[in-house]
Amino acid sequence: MPVSTLPILSSQGQVATPEASRYLQRLCYHFSRKISVQYDSHQGEAQFPWGHCSLRAEGDMLSFVCSADNAEALARVRHAIDAHVALFSRKNPMVVAWV
Repeated sequence: MPVSTLPILSSQGQVATPEASRYLQRLCYHFSRKISVQYDSHQGEAQFPWGHCSLRAEGDMLSFVCSADNAEALARVRHAIDAHVALFSRKNPMVVAWV
């Protein structure tokens, strides 16, 4: 009998900022204190207990691709990203535009 796999749900978001690389590194460093994260100045991979987020900094754009096994878990990943982007951009508030 074949094993069925659950579909992976994903969501993409982005923030326009001239400091995309700096924000990527700050977010990844912060996350790395509690979860598994690999990153450099242009990309990052964060493995949350409930899902995953890939981060990319290209020019003036910080992009996120979040994925999880179900809608509730995906919402948790997106919430973590939204909350931390808001936290780290208090002086010049930014909001992730999710597609």
